[in-house]
Amino acid sequence: MKHNKKITLIHYLEEFVILLIGLSILLGLLWYSDFNFSVRVLSIWIFLFNGILFTYWLWKSDARNWEKGVTGLYFILVEIIILLGGK
Repeated sequence: MKHNKKITLIHYLEEFVILLIGLSILLGLLWYSDFNFSVRVLSIWIFLFNGILFTYWLWKSDARNWEKGVTGLYFILVEIIILLGGK
């Protein structure tokens, strides 16, 4: 029982750190753009935060290498669409 509590605590701590990183990136982008919220700021934030989430998934995932490669290609395609849509 004690081991399960530690695993659960670590899981929630990891999620909190990821959320904190996402919020700090958003606040940093808003500060950089003089707190003018725009589609461009939102698309840059999505681009950066998706990169962090994808990297975290690659690190934690037990998927096979070819599955990670296919997912990586899909990720790159989505990121290109996000970048082109933000202009």
